Amino acid sequence: MNSFNLIMQILIFVIPSLLLLYQFIFARIGFRDTYFFNENKIEYPSLSIIVPTKGESIDTIQGLLDNLADVEWDKKKLEVIIVSDDDEDYFRKIVSTLKPPNGIEVKIYRREEKKGYKSGALHYGYLKSTGELVLTLDVDARLNKDSLKKAYLHMLKFGCDAVTMKWVGYSKNSYSFLAKGIMVSTMLADSAILIGRDRAKLKVFPVGCGTIFKRSAIESVGPWDYNMIQDDLEIGARLINKGKRICASNSVVYVEVPDNLFAFYVQQTRWAMGSIEVLTRRFKNIIKSKTNLFQKIDMIMFLLQYIPVAITFIASVILAIYIFISNSNPLNSIYLFAIWITVLAMYAFNFLSVAKNAGLKFIESIRALGKVSAYTVAISPFITVALFLALKKNRKYVITPKGKAGKSNIIYLILAFGLFFLFSSIMYLIKLDIITGIWLFYYSLGFLFTFSSYKNEVE
Repeated sequence: MNSFNLIMQILIFVIPSLLLLYQFIFARIGFRDTYFFNENKIEYPSLSIIVPTKGESIDTIQGLLDNLADVEWDKKKLEVIIVSDDDEDYFRKIVSTLKPPNGIEVKIYRREEKKGYKSGALHYGYLKSTGELVLTLDVDARLNKDSLKKAYLHMLKFGCDAVTMKWVGYSKNSYSFLAKGIMVSTMLADSAILIGRDRAKLKVFPVGCGTIFKRSAIESVGPWDYNMIQDDLEIGARLINKGKRICASNSVVYVEVPDNLFAFYVQQTRWAMGSIEVLTRRFKNIIKSKTNLFQKIDMIMFLLQYIPVAITFIASVILAIYIFISNSNPLNSIYLFAIWITVLAMYAFNFLSVAKNAGLKFIESIRALGKVSAYTVAISPFITVALFLALKKNRKYVITPKGKAGKSNIIYLILAFGLFFLFSSIMYLIKLDIITGIWLFYYSLGFLFTFSSYKNEVE
């Protein structure tokens, strides 16, 4: 085996397999986790809930307020701070139309100077807040009646400075298999990267929607940096650096997931860009944090979670071009191919188990898995670009348009890549380079399936 073949097999088979295996182990740990708390004589502290909003329907905002009216908390100690980045006319409409539920103090602000995006809105809202605890929520988030109480009890029991809630996805689009796939993936990821890693004594980062912070913890590092994209990861790196404990709870927060290709593309490229930005700009915070070596390595690996997607795409492009300049068969190890297949099967087992518990039928689960897997492959070129853009000093991103179809020309690039990989796979198969041909054929299907099916999510 020459060095080129070895490198290609490591990039395409080994690295993705190790990442999936890593997530599989922590997901299994997270699945086993259940805690019970003594709920007697809870002394509720004051709580400020910060809700950034821009371009959201008034019904959605009202829905959140009505939902918060039903949660268990001393309402005299609860304030909701809505931070709007809308234009002045729409802001006035929000103020005049919203009907705050009885007993809940609702403060509505409009940022005149819009520094940053969500991070800037959270920073602004924090400065307006008074609570001993601070909770960040998206405007489309929803809580169970006992969500706040359970998260706070977890904070008390384990001495946490911040505690994340368990993400459970939902969608108003009942026929979108992409949304169903993301719902399951969200629960699977939550069990692995939050609950599983927390129980394994690793350091977890806050989540952007559904993290309760002690005000004292935020004061120790300063509020959110409006220059950064990922509000949760950047403040998390600073909290960990100061030795603050961030815990993951089983308390549920419902988050709306993307239900179409454009929304998924926007969300994932933004998250990819944000994770690398935090790694590069908060690297010293991580390295100098009061953590052991393995915890530091794990945090870095967590922030690099989108790199394997980019590596696979770049390696696939090289592999597809290689057929025209060499007669070599780069992916010629049946053993590594078998290991890769086995690890994929393990991930599928986890996915289907979570889907079953979520109430999806087997065929629904298979279709949801296929849809989210294909779409992830299809947007890999754009994730790759986003990772490089994260290194720029000035970069922009688009807010995730969940529940909105949006328009984009990315679909034509997706088709072009699909045809390119399909043609190369056929060339390899003609040469009887079976494994390489099969792999590229499999990879091309993600692009081609996405192109042929993306309209089904919005019609």
